[in-house]
Amino acid sequence: MNSLRVQEDLPVAEREGITRQETISRRIQSVWKRSIPFLALIVLVAFFSIAAPDRFATASNAQFILVQSVAVAVAAFGVTLVVVSGSIDLSVGSVLALSGVVGATVSVGYGPWMGILAALATGVAAGLINGVGLAILKVPSFIMTLGMLSIARGLTLVVSQTSPIPTPAEWDWAGSEPGIYVIAIAAFAFCGVLYRFTSFGRYVAAVGGQERVAEMSGVPVARIKILVFVLAGAMAAVASIIVSARLGSATPTAGTGFELTVIAAVVLGGTPLTGGLGSLLNTIVGALIINILLNGLVILGVNPEMQIIAQGIVLVLAVLISLDRKKIGVIK
Repeated sequence: MNSLRVQEDLPVAEREGITRQETISRRIQSVWKRSIPFLALIVLVAFFSIAAPDRFATASNAQFILVQSVAVAVAAFGVTLVVVSGSIDLSVGSVLALSGVVGATVSVGYGPWMGILAALATGVAAGLINGVGLAILKVPSFIMTLGMLSIARGLTLVVSQTSPIPTPAEWDWAGSEPGIYVIAIAAFAFCGVLYRFTSFGRYVAAVGGQERVAEMSGVPVARIKILVFVLAGAMAAVASIIVSARLGSATPTAGTGFELTVIAAVVLGGTPLTGGLGSLLNTIVGALIINILLNGLVILGVNPEMQIIAQGIVLVLAVLISLDRKKIGVIK
């Protein structure tokens, strides 16, 4: 499932027709690819620190970037596993908005904790629908989640009646320090344990690597696909609580364009869109890269239109570097 593990035994690799030089070359390439996100992070920090030392290279700005990155990283944890499984989730921004609006609405009548449960249930329900659409109804994840993007955004406008809904004071801890970091660490630990130390994580990588082989090996492919989308929906809901708490209200426009930012964070972290491999730690690095880039461009006075263009260029470059063309055959 992890192509890096295949070359661990040199004599075996040689017996399989792989020379020692090829094995060493593959290892070097793997290490290089895994190092790219960290190198990019260092280069960005150095560039903006030199370009605007008085505004970028400050403790307060670093703190601001960290806080800004939390919601992106939390949502990206779920999307990382979706991508590792070989699928894509374009609905994360709309699901975030819908979960926040539903949670805030329920909080008004039933209390803050019921609101949090309602937000999580909304995210899980959206993820379940995405997963069932893909695994059972055989609708491609791109189309299924694109449809959910519109459905969830429309429901958000209906529930909120196009007006912001104030969040309860009890939610404030989720949008401020240190609570926001506690949530991020808990989300990372939860998803990390699932991915690295359970059969679920191994199955996710197997489905993304070679789905037919995984199915013949007894992996419950349909169930795994559904569960990864449920997890992605839950993480989007957690991110919605963070965003709503920071703003002090759940707004119907929250999460607009958020899916691009989240996918950019996943890809910038080195997770290939071809599936089978991924790193949650690198996803955190990807979230930092995208937020440092946007923050630095704002400080340098770059207009919002150019910021969007820059984000798109960075996403394409990240895919160009991380894409495993051997797994695709013909690029279309």
